[in-house]
Amino acid sequence: MIKKTIEKMKASWHQNSGATMYNIYTLENYLNVRLPADYKTFLTWSNGGEGNVGQNYISLWKIEDIVTLNNDYQIQKYLTKDFLAIGTDGGGVCYGFNLKNDFSFFKCSLGDLDIEELSLVTKSFEEFFEKAMIEEI
Repeated sequence: MIKKTIEKMKASWHQNSGATMYNIYTLENYLNVRLPADYKTFLTWSNGGEGNVGQNYISLWKIEDIVTLNNDYQIQKYLTKDFLAIGTDGGGVCYGFNLKNDFSFFKCSLGDLDIEELSLVTKSFEEFFEKAMIEEI
């Protein structure tokens, strides 16, 4: 359950105020998808944020910035509309969802946005954080 994962990492996470359900629904309606429940729960706790999770630095974007940053980085142009970036490692790697593969979690270099260079990290948002706590992503 994502709430247990949040408890484990909250001391090292620089939390923002939680997102409103209105902002979450606005993004879902814009994308014409229903975001995973674990991600929505996380967003209501911290709308984006950043911190060290295990040996990994993770920076997640605020819900209201996701569309703009995907456009700025041209995520859908290079990775197709099936991918939605939601953050970075604070540097040159983006993290996000594969919208057509049960919201599996991917990473890809922002310097080489190539579908062939993309790699699956985990099968879910929560699993991403669980994995980050115990190994380098």
